[in-house]
Amino acid sequence: MFNPVAFTVFGYPIRWYGIAMALALLVSTWLASALLKKRGREGELVWDGVIWAAIFGIVGARIIYVLTNWSNYADNPLSVFYVNQGGLSFHGGILGGILGCWLYFRNKKIRFIEIMDAAAPGVSIGIMLVRFLGNLSNGDISGYKVSQKIIPWALSFPQDEYHNFGQNPTEFIPRHPTEIYGGIVGLLLLIITLIVWFKKTTPGTNFYTFILGYSLIRSLIEEPFRNVPHYIIDFQNELYGFGGVTMTQLVSIFFIIVAIFGLVAVNKKGCPADWDKPISELVLGASQKEGLEAHGNARSKKPSRRIMTPKQEKKPASSSLDAKTPRKPFR
Repeated sequence: MFNPVAFTVFGYPIRWYGIAMALALLVSTWLASALLKKRGREGELVWDGVIWAAIFGIVGARIIYVLTNWSNYADNPLSVFYVNQGGLSFHGGILGGILGCWLYFRNKKIRFIEIMDAAAPGVSIGIMLVRFLGNLSNGDISGYKVSQKIIPWALSFPQDEYHNFGQNPTEFIPRHPTEIYGGIVGLLLLIITLIVWFKKTTPGTNFYTFILGYSLIRSLIEEPFRNVPHYIIDFQNELYGFGGVTMTQLVSIFFIIVAIFGLVAVNKKGCPADWDKPISELVLGASQKEGLEAHGNARSKKPSRRIMTPKQEKKPASSSLDAKTPRKPFR
Protein backbone atom coordinates (compact mmCIF):
# COMPACT_ATOMS: atom_id res chain seq x y z
CA MET A 1 0.00 0.00 0.00
CA PHE A 2 2.77 2.44 0.91
CA ASN A 3 5.25 1.72 -1.88
CA PRO A 4 6.72 5.04 -3.08
CA VAL A 5 7.56 3.61 -6.52
CA ALA A 6 4.63 3.32 -8.94
CA PHE A 7 6.55 1.52 -11.73
CA THR A 8 9.90 1.48 -13.48
CA VAL A 9 10.91 2.52 -16.98
CA PHE A 10 14.11 0.84 -18.20
CA GLY A 11 15.09 0.31 -14.59
CA TYR A 12 14.44 3.92 -13.62
CA PRO A 13 11.87 4.23 -10.78
CA ILE A 14 8.84 6.44 -11.39
CA ARG A 15 7.58 7.56 -8.00
CA TRP A 16 4.04 8.34 -6.96
CA TYR A 17 5.25 11.72 -5.68
CA GLY A 18 6.46 12.76 -9.13
CA ILE A 19 3.22 11.55 -10.72
CA ALA A 20 1.23 13.53 -8.13
CA MET A 21 3.23 16.71 -8.83
CA ALA A 22 2.72 16.37 -12.60
CA LEU A 23 -1.01 15.73 -12.22
CA ALA A 24 -1.35 18.64 -9.79
CA LEU A 25 0.29 20.98 -12.30
CA LEU A 26 -1.89 19.84 -15.19
CA VAL A 27 -5.18 19.79 -13.28
CA SER A 28 -4.65 23.17 -11.61
CA THR A 29 -3.68 24.82 -14.91
CA TRP A 30 -6.64 23.32 -16.77
CA LEU A 31 -9.10 24.38 -14.06
CA ALA A 32 -7.72 27.93 -13.86
CA SER A 33 -7.95 28.28 -17.64
CA ALA A 34 -11.54 26.98 -17.69
CA LEU A 35 -12.67 29.27 -14.86
CA LEU A 36 -11.17 32.35 -16.54
CA LYS A 37 -12.85 31.51 -19.85
CA LYS A 38 -16.20 31.37 -18.06
CA ARG A 39 -15.56 34.95 -16.93
CA GLY A 40 -14.75 36.11 -20.46
CA ARG A 41 -10.97 36.20 -20.01
CA GLU A 42 -8.27 34.66 -22.23
CA GLY A 43 -7.82 31.58 -20.07
CA GLU A 44 -5.48 29.90 -22.55
CA LEU A 45 -2.78 32.38 -21.49
CA VAL A 46 -2.45 30.43 -18.24
CA TRP A 47 -0.84 27.56 -20.14
CA ASP A 48 1.87 29.91 -21.39
CA GLY A 49 2.91 30.96 -17.90
CA VAL A 50 2.67 27.62 -16.11
CA ILE A 51 6.31 26.74 -16.85
CA TRP A 52 7.45 29.92 -15.13
CA ALA A 53 5.28 29.14 -12.13
CA ALA A 54 6.56 25.54 -11.96
CA ILE A 55 10.26 26.43 -12.18
CA PHE A 56 10.09 29.28 -9.68
CA GLY A 57 7.82 27.21 -7.44
CA ILE A 58 10.23 24.27 -7.21
CA VAL A 59 13.21 26.58 -6.59
CA GLY A 60 11.29 28.51 -3.92
CA ALA A 61 10.06 25.32 -2.26
CA ARG A 62 13.58 23.93 -2.07
CA ILE A 63 15.14 27.16 -0.77
CA ILE A 64 12.64 27.60 2.06
CA TYR A 65 12.87 23.91 3.04
CA VAL A 66 16.66 24.01 3.19
CA LEU A 67 16.69 27.25 5.19
CA THR A 68 14.23 25.88 7.74
CA ASN A 69 16.03 22.51 7.94
CA TRP A 70 19.64 23.62 7.55
CA SER A 71 20.90 21.18 10.21
CA ASN A 72 20.15 18.35 7.75
CA TYR A 73 22.48 19.87 5.13
CA ALA A 74 25.23 21.53 7.18
CA ASP A 75 27.54 18.50 7.05
CA ASN A 76 27.13 18.06 3.28
CA PRO A 77 26.08 21.36 1.62
CA LEU A 78 26.05 19.73 -1.82
CA SER A 79 23.06 17.66 -0.70
CA VAL A 80 21.04 20.86 -1.07
CA PHE A 81 20.87 20.01 -4.78
CA TYR A 82 19.65 16.43 -4.24
CA VAL A 83 16.03 17.32 -4.92
CA ASN A 84 15.26 13.70 -5.85
CA GLN A 85 15.69 12.81 -2.17
CA GLY A 86 12.74 14.99 -1.21
CA GLY A 87 12.47 18.13 0.86
CA LEU A 88 10.14 20.83 -0.48
CA SER A 89 8.29 23.56 1.44
CA PHE A 90 4.75 24.34 0.34
CA HIS A 91 5.01 27.95 1.54
CA GLY A 92 8.21 28.34 -0.48
CA GLY A 93 6.50 26.78 -3.49
CA ILE A 94 3.62 29.24 -3.23
CA LEU A 95 5.96 32.22 -2.97
CA GLY A 96 8.08 31.03 -5.89
CA GLY A 97 5.05 30.21 -8.03
CA ILE A 98 3.51 33.63 -7.37
CA LEU A 99 6.78 35.34 -8.30
CA GLY A 100 7.03 33.32 -11.52
CA CYS A 101 3.43 34.17 -12.48
CA TRP A 102 3.94 37.85 -11.73
CA LEU A 103 7.11 38.03 -13.84
CA TYR A 104 5.37 36.39 -16.79
CA PHE A 105 1.93 38.00 -16.66
CA ARG A 106 2.82 41.56 -15.63
CA ASN A 107 2.78 42.76 -19.27
CA LYS A 108 0.16 40.38 -20.67
CA LYS A 109 -3.46 41.05 -21.66
CA ILE A 110 -4.78 39.61 -18.43
CA ARG A 111 -4.55 40.77 -14.85
CA PHE A 112 -2.22 38.93 -12.50
CA ILE A 113 -4.68 39.08 -9.59
CA GLU A 114 -7.42 37.48 -11.70
CA ILE A 115 -5.11 34.58 -12.53
CA MET A 116 -4.35 34.11 -8.83
CA ASP A 117 -8.08 34.01 -8.08
CA ALA A 118 -8.75 31.37 -10.73
CA ALA A 119 -5.72 29.30 -9.67
CA ALA A 120 -6.80 28.94 -6.03
CA PRO A 121 -9.20 25.97 -6.49
CA GLY A 122 -6.72 24.15 -8.73
CA VAL A 123 -3.88 24.58 -6.25
CA SER A 124 -6.19 23.15 -3.57
CA ILE A 125 -6.65 20.06 -5.74
CA GLY A 126 -2.87 19.94 -6.14
CA ILE A 127 -2.46 19.83 -2.36
CA MET A 128 -4.85 16.88 -2.20
CA LEU A 129 -3.06 14.98 -4.95
CA VAL A 130 0.41 15.49 -3.49
CA ARG A 131 -0.66 14.61 0.04
CA PHE A 132 -2.98 11.68 -0.73
CA LEU A 133 -0.89 10.20 -3.54
CA GLY A 134 2.70 11.36 -3.10
CA ASN A 135 3.24 11.88 0.63
CA LEU A 136 0.99 9.00 1.65
CA SER A 137 2.96 6.53 -0.50
CA ASN A 138 6.26 7.93 0.82
CA GLY A 139 5.15 8.18 4.44
CA ASP A 140 7.43 11.22 4.63
CA ILE A 141 5.35 13.59 6.78
CA SER A 142 6.22 12.15 10.14
CA GLY A 143 3.44 12.27 12.73
CA TYR A 144 3.78 11.57 16.44
CA LYS A 145 3.58 7.97 17.57
CA VAL A 146 0.27 7.17 19.22
CA SER A 147 -1.67 4.09 20.30
CA GLN A 148 -4.48 2.87 18.07
CA LYS A 149 -6.57 2.50 21.21
CA ILE A 150 -6.41 6.28 21.60
CA ILE A 151 -6.45 7.20 17.88
CA PRO A 152 -8.22 4.37 16.00
CA TRP A 153 -7.17 5.77 12.59
CA ALA A 154 -3.45 5.68 13.43
CA LEU A 155 -1.37 3.98 10.71
CA SER A 156 2.05 2.39 10.38
CA PHE A 157 4.26 3.62 7.49
CA PRO A 158 7.11 1.24 6.56
CA GLN A 159 9.09 4.03 4.86
CA ASP A 160 9.05 6.63 7.67
CA GLU A 161 11.81 7.56 10.12
CA TYR A 162 10.42 5.25 12.82
CA HIS A 163 11.19 2.35 10.49
CA ASN A 164 14.63 3.76 9.59
CA PHE A 165 13.25 4.75 6.18
CA GLY A 166 12.35 1.22 5.11
CA GLN A 167 15.10 -0.72 6.92
CA ASN A 168 12.64 -2.53 9.22
CA PRO A 169 9.34 -2.30 7.34
CA THR A 170 7.56 -5.20 9.07
CA GLU A 171 7.52 -3.62 12.53
CA PHE A 172 4.12 -2.10 13.33
CA ILE A 173 4.59 1.43 14.71
CA PRO A 174 1.30 3.38 14.65
CA ARG A 175 1.40 7.14 14.34
CA HIS A 176 -0.78 10.03 13.27
CA PRO A 177 -1.35 9.84 9.47
CA THR A 178 -0.41 13.50 8.96
CA GLU A 179 -0.28 12.89 5.19
CA ILE A 180 -4.05 12.34 5.31
CA TYR A 181 -4.54 15.40 7.52
CA GLY A 182 -2.70 17.43 4.88
CA GLY A 183 -4.96 16.06 2.16
CA ILE A 184 -8.01 17.09 4.20
CA VAL A 185 -6.56 20.61 4.31
CA GLY A 186 -6.60 20.65 0.50
CA LEU A 187 -10.16 19.30 0.40
CA LEU A 188 -11.46 22.01 2.74
CA LEU A 189 -9.63 24.68 0.73
CA LEU A 190 -11.16 23.39 -2.50
CA ILE A 191 -14.66 23.75 -1.06
CA ILE A 192 -13.96 27.24 0.32
CA THR A 193 -12.30 28.62 -2.82
CA LEU A 194 -15.02 27.26 -5.13
CA ILE A 195 -17.71 28.89 -2.97
CA VAL A 196 -15.87 32.23 -3.04
CA TRP A 197 -15.26 31.96 -6.80
CA PHE A 198 -18.86 31.25 -7.75
CA LYS A 199 -20.07 34.07 -5.50
CA LYS A 200 -18.17 36.34 -7.92
CA THR A 201 -16.37 38.45 -5.37
CA THR A 202 -13.92 41.30 -5.97
CA PRO A 203 -10.84 40.17 -7.94
CA GLY A 204 -8.17 39.13 -5.45
CA THR A 205 -10.61 37.94 -2.78
CA ASN A 206 -10.30 34.26 -3.67
CA PHE A 207 -6.50 34.41 -3.76
CA TYR A 208 -6.18 35.99 -0.31
CA THR A 209 -8.92 33.69 1.04
CA PHE A 210 -6.80 30.74 -0.09
CA ILE A 211 -3.67 32.13 1.62
CA LEU A 212 -5.61 32.82 4.81
CA GLY A 213 -7.42 29.47 4.78
CA TYR A 214 -4.35 27.39 4.05
CA SER A 215 -2.24 29.01 6.76
CA LEU A 216 -5.00 28.78 9.36
CA ILE A 217 -6.40 25.31 8.60
CA ARG A 218 -3.00 23.65 8.24
CA SER A 219 -1.85 25.19 11.53
CA LEU A 220 -4.87 23.71 13.28
CA ILE A 221 -5.38 20.22 11.85
CA GLU A 222 -1.97 19.12 10.50
CA GLU A 223 0.93 20.89 12.22
CA PRO A 224 0.08 20.01 15.86
CA PHE A 225 0.55 16.30 15.07
CA ARG A 226 3.81 16.51 13.08
CA ASN A 227 7.00 15.26 14.67
CA VAL A 228 9.14 18.33 13.91
CA PRO A 229 11.19 20.75 16.04
CA HIS A 230 9.29 23.21 18.22
CA TYR A 231 9.86 26.93 18.72
CA ILE A 232 8.84 29.25 21.59
CA ILE A 233 6.41 26.65 23.02
CA ASP A 234 8.07 23.23 23.28
CA PHE A 235 6.15 20.25 24.60
CA GLN A 236 4.81 16.86 23.51
CA ASN A 237 1.70 15.05 24.67
CA GLU A 238 2.65 11.40 24.24
CA LEU A 239 -0.82 10.05 24.99
CA TYR A 240 -2.65 11.86 22.19
CA GLY A 241 0.39 12.59 20.03
CA PHE A 242 0.52 16.35 19.61
CA GLY A 243 3.12 18.98 20.38
CA GLY A 244 4.14 22.61 20.55
CA VAL A 245 4.59 25.40 18.01
CA THR A 246 6.29 24.49 14.74
CA MET A 247 8.18 26.67 12.28
CA THR A 248 5.32 26.34 9.78
CA GLN A 249 2.88 27.72 12.36
CA LEU A 250 5.14 30.71 13.02
CA VAL A 251 5.49 31.39 9.29
CA SER A 252 1.71 31.04 8.94
CA ILE A 253 1.19 33.99 11.28
CA PHE A 254 2.94 36.22 8.74
CA PHE A 255 0.84 34.84 5.88
CA ILE A 256 -2.39 35.29 7.84
CA ILE A 257 -1.58 38.96 8.47
CA VAL A 258 -0.67 39.51 4.80
CA ALA A 259 -3.90 37.81 3.70
CA ILE A 260 -6.09 39.96 5.97
CA PHE A 261 -4.48 43.18 4.72
CA GLY A 262 -4.78 41.88 1.15
CA LEU A 263 -8.50 41.21 1.53
CA VAL A 264 -9.06 44.73 2.84
CA ALA A 265 -6.94 46.29 0.10
CA VAL A 266 -8.50 44.55 -2.92
CA ASN A 267 -12.04 45.27 -1.70
CA LYS A 268 -11.16 48.94 -1.20
CA LYS A 269 -9.74 49.36 -4.69
CA GLY A 270 -12.10 47.12 -6.66
CA CYS A 271 -15.55 45.60 -6.70
CA PRO A 272 -17.20 42.39 -8.02
CA ALA A 273 -18.38 44.30 -11.12
CA ASP A 274 -14.73 44.48 -12.28
CA TRP A 275 -15.18 40.97 -13.68
CA ASP A 276 -17.81 42.33 -16.07
CA LYS A 277 -15.54 45.07 -17.44
CA PRO A 278 -13.50 44.50 -20.61
CA ILE A 279 -9.93 43.55 -19.82
CA SER A 280 -8.72 46.49 -21.94
CA GLU A 281 -10.47 48.89 -19.59
CA LEU A 282 -8.90 47.29 -16.52
CA VAL A 283 -5.38 46.78 -17.88
CA LEU A 284 -5.06 49.91 -20.01
CA GLY A 285 -7.36 52.12 -17.99
CA ALA A 286 -4.88 52.68 -15.20
CA SER A 287 -2.00 53.53 -17.53
CA GLN A 288 -4.18 55.84 -19.61
CA LYS A 289 -5.37 57.62 -16.50
CA GLU A 290 -1.80 58.10 -15.30
CA GLY A 291 -0.87 59.43 -18.74
CA LEU A 292 -3.73 61.92 -18.75
CA GLU A 293 -2.85 63.11 -15.25
CA ALA A 294 0.80 63.52 -16.23
CA HIS A 295 -0.23 65.43 -19.36
CA GLY A 296 -2.49 67.69 -17.32
CA ASN A 297 0.26 68.42 -14.80
CA ALA A 298 2.70 69.26 -17.60
CA ARG A 299 0.23 71.71 -19.16
CA SER A 300 -0.39 73.41 -15.82
CA LYS A 301 3.34 74.06 -15.45
CA LYS A 302 3.60 75.94 -18.79
CA PRO A 303 3.86 79.77 -18.50
CA SER A 304 0.55 81.43 -19.24
CA ARG A 305 0.45 83.66 -22.33
CA ARG A 306 -0.42 87.31 -21.71
CA ILE A 307 -3.55 88.42 -23.51
CA MET A 308 -3.22 91.98 -24.77
CA THR A 309 -6.06 94.36 -25.44
CA PRO A 310 -6.32 96.03 -28.87
CA LYS A 311 -5.05 99.32 -27.38
CA GLN A 312 -2.00 97.59 -25.88
CA GLU A 313 -1.19 95.96 -29.21
CA LYS A 314 -1.26 99.28 -31.14
CA LYS A 315 0.68 101.23 -28.56
CA PRO A 316 4.41 101.02 -29.37
CA ALA A 317 6.62 99.83 -26.59
CA SER A 318 9.11 102.47 -25.65
CA SER A 319 12.11 101.84 -23.51
CA SER A 320 13.57 104.14 -20.90
CA LEU A 321 16.70 104.39 -23.03
CA ASP A 322 14.70 105.95 -25.91
CA ALA A 323 13.15 108.51 -23.58
CA LYS A 324 16.42 109.75 -22.10
CA THR A 325 18.77 109.62 -25.11
CA PRO A 326 18.33 112.44 -27.70
CA ARG A 327 18.37 111.35 -31.29
CA LYS A 328 21.18 112.62 -33.47
CA PRO A 329 20.21 114.46 -36.64
CA PHE A 330 20.81 112.62 -39.87
CA ARG A 331 23.80 113.92 -41.77
